Amino acid sequence: MPAVYAPDGEVGPAPVTLAPSPNVLTGVRIGVLDNGKPNAGLLLTRVGEQLAARTGATLTLVTDKGPGGNAATPCTPAVVDQLTEQCDVALTGSADCGSCTSWSVHDTIQLEHLGIPTVVATTTGFVDLTRRVAAGFGLPEARIAVFPHPLGGTDDSTIVAWADAAVDEVVALLTQTR
Repeated sequence: MPAVYAPDGEVGPAPVTLAPSPNVLTGVRIGVLDNGKPNAGLLLTRVGEQLAARTGATLTLVTDKGPGGNAATPCTPAVVDQLTEQCDVALTGSADCGSCTSWSVHDTIQLEHLGIPTVVATTTGFVDLTRRVAAGFGLPEARIAVFPHPLGGTDDSTIVAWADAAVDEVVALLTQTR
């Protein structure tokens, strides 16, 4: 006789809450998780450098997702460990395509779950998808910084200007109580 399974059980992911925000960023250690998308590293590193310069924080780690990692894969456990040991807050992304959006949000939520307030960088072309993926993963209030689209193919001076213009927004995302 074939097995019959009851259709009840948990529906969707368990709720996740944001990690507690620091009141100020002075003395906070900032980490950057670059998913390898074109210009993501430049954008996030510049935001991290400017956060440090403006707030008294320190940019302590700029890393990629680890061996074999790319925009369409999760961050490796070793890199997650490194981020949780060396950083108090994190910046990740970029979420500016299909699978990279899903995995950037996944990495963000994993870090939030581990107590690291994290901002995911997305672009105007993918902000709706980023918000939907975050809600689908159980964190509709994810900290999302929105940048113009596209990042890839945009010249370095424009990326730097976009990063500089976003610093106040990122400070607010990392320090506000929700």
